[in-house]
Amino acid sequence: MKRAISLILVLLIFLMGTACGKNDETSSSKKPSEVTQSNKGGNFNLLYSSSDSFNPYKAESDLNRNLSLLVFDPLVKLDNNFEVNYILAEKITLKGKKCTVTLKDVKFSDGTTLTADDVVYSYNLAKSTKTKYLYQLYEVKSIKAENDKTVVFNLSRRDIYFEKLLTFPIIKAKSDKKTDVDGRVLCPIGTGRYTVNEEKEELNVNKKHFGILPELEKITLINAPDPAAVSHYVEIGTADMYYTDISNGSIVRMSGKKQDVNLLNFVYLGMNESYGQLSIKELRYAISSAINRTALCKDAYHNNALAATGFFSPVIKDIASVQNLESVANTQISIENLERIGYNRLDSDNYRINSSGNRIRLTLLVNKENESRVAAANLIAEQLRAVGIQITVLKRSYSQYVSALKSKEFQLYIGEIETLANMDLYELTVYGGRAAFGIKKDAEKEDKSSDKTDEKTATVKSVIEGFYSGKNTIADVATRLQTEMPVIPLCYRKGLLFYSDKISNVKEVSASDIYFSFSEYIIKK
Repeated sequence: MKRAISLILVLLIFLMGTACGKNDETSSSKKPSEVTQSNKGGNFNLLYSSSDSFNPYKAESDLNRNLSLLVFDPLVKLDNNFEVNYILAEKITLKGKKCTVTLKDVKFSDGTTLTADDVVYSYNLAKSTKTKYLYQLYEVKSIKAENDKTVVFNLSRRDIYFEKLLTFPIIKAKSDKKTDVDGRVLCPIGTGRYTVNEEKEELNVNKKHFGILPELEKITLINAPDPAAVSHYVEIGTADMYYTDISNGSIVRMSGKKQDVNLLNFVYLGMNESYGQLSIKELRYAISSAINRTALCKDAYHNNALAATGFFSPVIKDIASVQNLESVANTQISIENLERIGYNRLDSDNYRINSSGNRIRLTLLVNKENESRVAAANLIAEQLRAVGIQITVLKRSYSQYVSALKSKEFQLYIGEIETLANMDLYELTVYGGRAAFGIKKDAEKEDKSSDKTDEKTATVKSVIEGFYSGKNTIADVATRLQTEMPVIPLCYRKGLLFYSDKISNVKEVSASDIYFSFSEYIIKK
């Protein structure tokens, strides 16, 4: 499915982290309990694709990629607020450009012991295949097994949030090469909560798993070979659990219960600073203040989004206090900013005009194949009309939309990127970035003589670079982004996990692992 810009730019998936006061050296995290419980439970069905692989580095369907997280564990998982939970990692230390991971004493499902060589092998798979893990590991220059229990990642730069990127699945080295007597490639060996049976039609509990064993001894897999089959099985209740990230704006609903899953999918209003007065901050402030983000989340995204309070996800606690964009429209601030740039009067149609009698006339480009973004574009046009700005919505096919962005043949556009958990927005917000389609080259000078970037001469680029060099905090980055407003934040999308009424005790779900607390589920027979 087409995801706005996110597939063209997967490498920009960045932002700048949480915890303003976090030090270079870190080794604390929540750790799951390691108490085994009884393996009982009723029937449980999940959808999968029989023609697809369970190997997390080869799986092509969302169904199988999500199921693989029941079979393979990562070094860390992120909870629904993007906080780190250690899984196979016992300790992580970040110092300068070096990240050292100490492994827990864990066994694979075949009884062999997890070693640092398995982590290195899995890393090399992640870097050689076109999965999200390839892009997550963009900062890694090299990796080595220091000993059986210690892995060292050498990074291209200091990143105090690098541990949040260590979610790639760990498989037993070379187990992805094994075949059966007929030459068919077998599922690799993992440390996860389940194993895949030979026929690949069910998951069986891994009794060698180091953590809490799930109540269910087996999960029956139902083949859903295409989207139509998925929709059918979900709607008639064959599946006991179903997840959607609602990437195309439409939802297949399932009866029963549901939980929101916070995503790092950032929806924003981009602009071509080379057009008219869009390079003037007061106009950007006026547009931002006129937008009712709460209404966008409700009416365009059907409450499957969180209003942006800044450039970072509003669920990240440590950065929340420095983000202060209003969720509802503040027309007074909009009008004040428009008047500052000379739009002091109204014409006969109640549009704002300057001393020459000219209106602010802008076009808003949107991919017509995404229902939610089209609805958002129409709402934004109405909201800007309320402060006297004339907007014409241009609905284009995905290919036309991308072409217009690349050739800079646009004025405003609605974009979406899937950011990474280390929160580096450089590629979106700095001239020359892969997603910085309309941003002009910054001519401001930076005072490099001080230990901290000077606030008056600081640019988004200099503050972000200062963060990575240790001069600036994440609060500095958040503040500078809101001050310069290279794009206008709209919302962060949410996914949905549906599950049947027979399932209870679903304590935690996350984009990192939708089955995050699966071992604690209680299933009615």
